[in-house]
Amino acid sequence: MTYQELMDSLPDFAQRVGQLADRLGLVRARLVADHIAVRFTERSDADAIRAKLLENGTLLSEKEINGRPILLIQLNTPIQVGPWAIDLVELPYPDGRKRPDGWEHVELVLPSEAENEEQMLAAVRQIPAVIAKWPVLNDGTLGIEIKTSCPKGDNEPYPNPTVAFKHQGLTVKVHPRDIREVLGLR
Repeated sequence: MTYQELMDSLPDFAQRVGQLADRLGLVRARLVADHIAVRFTERSDADAIRAKLLENGTLLSEKEINGRPILLIQLNTPIQVGPWAIDLVELPYPDGRKRPDGWEHVELVLPSEAENEEQMLAAVRQIPAVIAKWPVLNDGTLGIEIKTSCPKGDNEPYPNPTVAFKHQGLTVKVHPRDIREVLGLR
């Protein structure tokens, strides 16, 4: 996938991920999107996209996690993704698993003091629209998979408990702090 193909695919991704977030009630909750993630199966594609992103931004972070680099690139000009203007791109290098190339997820900030997965899930469940939809979200009626995780890299001042909502190849994640704060960049 070329950089132009990636950017050409953004409007469709933005519309679909915005619809998923709206369906979950996360748009009405006015959560801020702190970053968007893009994935590639081939290292050469990740290298090429990295170079193009760096022509349009600045490398904020490059960490080795699970044996591969994960980059955060601050864009000079935010990109519009659904209702959000996002100025940060996460580029995890391939990990050997086959996945579709392109935009993968958007991460939203629900300010909270959550330090673990259970606390973050409890915070998400307090969003009014999520409260109303929780029975059909939790039992799978809507076909939306819910996963929790708590990634924390070396020397990061905060854990990053995350609730992910996955549906039809799209993912919207919710975590308690902007990723720049999690990484100690703020």
